[in-house]
Amino acid sequence: MTDENARLIYADSERSADMLYATGLFAPDPYLFLQQADGRTHIVTSALEIDRTRRVATVDEVHDWDDIRKSFDGDRNGKSAAQSTLIAHFLNEKGVESVQVPQDFPLDLGDRLRRLGISLAAKKGTFWPQRALKSAQEVAHIEEALRITGQGMMAGITMISASTIAADGMLHLDGAVLTSERVRAEINATLIRAGALPAHTIVAGGEQASDPHEVGHGPLRAHWPVILDVFPRVEKSGYFGDMTRTVVRGNPSERVRVAWETVKKAQERAFERVRPGASGKEIHQELTDLMTEAGYPTGPTKDGRQGGFFHGTGHGLGLEIHEAPRISRVDQTLKEGHVVTVEPGLYYPDMGGVRLEDVVVITRDGCRNLTDVPKFFVVP
Repeated sequence: MTDENARLIYADSERSADMLYATGLFAPDPYLFLQQADGRTHIVTSALEIDRTRRVATVDEVHDWDDIRKSFDGDRNGKSAAQSTLIAHFLNEKGVESVQVPQDFPLDLGDRLRRLGISLAAKKGTFWPQRALKSAQEVAHIEEALRITGQGMMAGITMISASTIAADGMLHLDGAVLTSERVRAEINATLIRAGALPAHTIVAGGEQASDPHEVGHGPLRAHWPVILDVFPRVEKSGYFGDMTRTVVRGNPSERVRVAWETVKKAQERAFERVRPGASGKEIHQELTDLMTEAGYPTGPTKDGRQGGFFHGTGHGLGLEIHEAPRISRVDQTLKEGHVVTVEPGLYYPDMGGVRLEDVVVITRDGCRNLTDVPKFFVVP
């Protein structure tokens, strides 16, 4: 019997958000997930994981590879059957001849399954479109991730605030130059102690802050903005937090001060506009226009580098740091249940950068900010 609407994933759930969403099981090694056309779900895993899987996974049936191997009628010469053979055998037992797979399904495994008579088709677009609409439990997981993210953020800001301004214009703390690396280490250590895993935490000051994804390195300068962008993954739930603040230790230039106020105003405008039915493209363009009218245009600078507001206003957040939907030049309609970042920014090589980022959940008549960390610019 052909099962054209069946879905198959073969991946580890440490890296595959689609697998983690489908099963609720964290596992570092690849395992098999099958959803039949009638909605019945299965996991096939090893003896190492079988008991934990039965206890934790949110599926209907859990199977052991050893049992499938024993039921396979082609292992008569003492030779161990290939994984692809066992998968094809398992699918045949379930009456499944045709499956949809994610676009990142292993190519070699897919080729082997096709040779064994299984029809595979990569699903167009998102494998689980419903992932974009967060349940109340998922929103609670993201709120917890943001609470932990805020602890890391405040650890970094507190460190900058405690620094002194040396005669050379650099920040010093405890008798040594304060560097991006020192602040990042304090943020990351705080996150780890709270149960979250950091990666590529941004602490970028001076001209480095004009590149939105520059993680930052070296001494931090007084009177220049420092962008702190913190986006850890909570170990227990797998959900991400994401937060950005921009601070200055010292006396910023008027241009930087107005830029920060402009970005804050743009973010507040977005909070007013983000709601069910809103166009992400229109919101993004409105923020770009607002900042251009304030004297901060977007486009190439005199030296040919990017300047102004040249990234999207926001992105979905959940089991991945970037997921659907987007608030950007690509038009997407926002819906109740979407959880998105709102992160306008301004960047110029001769000024540095300014970015503010909160996370909101879209409600029936607007949005609710899930981020509970204050915004302050000049730190004492």
